[in-house]
Amino acid sequence: MNISKKLLLIVALTCLEVSITVFAAFEIAKGARFHQLNFLHLKYINQLANRVEHINLNNHIDIDTLEADILAIREQPQTCINEANALNLFIMKMINTSHAILLCKQDVELANKALYSLEQYRNGVLSREQILQYLVAALQQFNKNSEAFEAPITKTVSFIFISFIPLVIIISLFNIGSITYLSRTISSSIRNLTSLLLSQSHSHKSLDYEFDTNTPDELKSLIFAAKKRIENDLLNLESSQHLQAIVKTQTASLQQANDELAQFAYRASHDLKSPLTGAKSLAKFVIEDIKNADTQEALKNTQTIVNQMEKLELLVTDILKLAKADIATKEREVINFDEIIGDIKTRLYWLIKQNNCDFNTFVNVPVSIKTDKTRLTQIIENLISNALKYYDSTKAFSFVKCDIFIDKNDFTIIIEDNGIGISKKFHNEVFEMFKRFHPHLSEGSGLGLALVKKHVEFLKGTINFVSSSHGSTFKITLPLSTLI
Repeated sequence: MNISKKLLLIVALTCLEVSITVFAAFEIAKGARFHQLNFLHLKYINQLANRVEHINLNNHIDIDTLEADILAIREQPQTCINEANALNLFIMKMINTSHAILLCKQDVELANKALYSLEQYRNGVLSREQILQYLVAALQQFNKNSEAFEAPITKTVSFIFISFIPLVIIISLFNIGSITYLSRTISSSIRNLTSLLLSQSHSHKSLDYEFDTNTPDELKSLIFAAKKRIENDLLNLESSQHLQAIVKTQTASLQQANDELAQFAYRASHDLKSPLTGAKSLAKFVIEDIKNADTQEALKNTQTIVNQMEKLELLVTDILKLAKADIATKEREVINFDEIIGDIKTRLYWLIKQNNCDFNTFVNVPVSIKTDKTRLTQIIENLISNALKYYDSTKAFSFVKCDIFIDKNDFTIIIEDNGIGISKKFHNEVFEMFKRFHPHLSEGSGLGLALVKKHVEFLKGTINFVSSSHGSTFKITLPLSTLI
């Protein structure tokens, strides 16, 4: 199983655990809700009994007040009937407690009959003695049903608690074990590949065999690009007298690639482990919250787990994009810039609206440009997205400009904004992996600008920038001869 599938499995397992945990919490809370309704039922029954006793002392019968009391008595059993879902009814039928719902239906029917009797008394059909006699009989039945309701509901809640809590614990333990195992296999794959590349004890044949056999596809793509670059340079040597210097240069390049891969392995392992560890701890808190019947805290911790998994999913997506950035492709097509800009505006519409930025584009490309559409789109979209994310809220007017034009023999893209900019002390780190300079303003993987630089270099171009507290300007230059 490759790394991306392992990470997707981790997300799926966590979502399953969270779903079952939240469902169990809601079902247990519903039992407490039924007990509360029964308590209110008894309260209103007692309230009606006091009014009837007061009337028995030859006081005036206030029909409107009695109707209000009976309506209040009817509300609780009606709510129980409405809130009992198919699963509740199935469980109650299975453990022989379904007569609790029948008691609720009896109370609703009894309340309706009492209301009808009051209407008959108002119309003179029933006498004072008859209506009092009927109300006393109804009160006795209400009390009897309310007492009989408590036992089956208690039994049902106990059954749900005894059944779901062990299930949640078992699934949580399985999930924690699975996530731990999968995360270790991911880290192990990266460490083993790094050790393999840095080892000097392998022959070329055994190195290729171990690389093809034991390396996940995502990591293969990173190494394949570096390997392909070296092979192509070696095949194009024009003179043997330059061989030693070229070999030395390529060895240094490979060492740099190995160092970058080692850094990538460490940072990727760290950033992948962090949300998993957080989700594991929060899952334990959710279990404790359920034990303590603290539904609100359980929901809060559950939402935090979901946020951690979304952050993990974003990181995995960006890692896969970065892994594919150096893979050669022959897909070239004529670029429709109006279409690209329109699609980007659609995808970033919420960001433009949320940050209230004025987004303007200028396209002046009189010749047909033919290149990799996906790479070019990711370059433009990542830079525009960053400009929108890091706008300066203290400025009265925020803008982002995107200019695309032909300048002599170069195809040029300029993205300019008046946002918060990048501090000068970080300028040497802008295109490095996992670098985030304003983590308090926006979440991300720190791979966006590294991905842009890889795409620009793949298209044989250059990227430069200037940035200060007044804003940032990124300029991409691609040789026009490679695009027409």
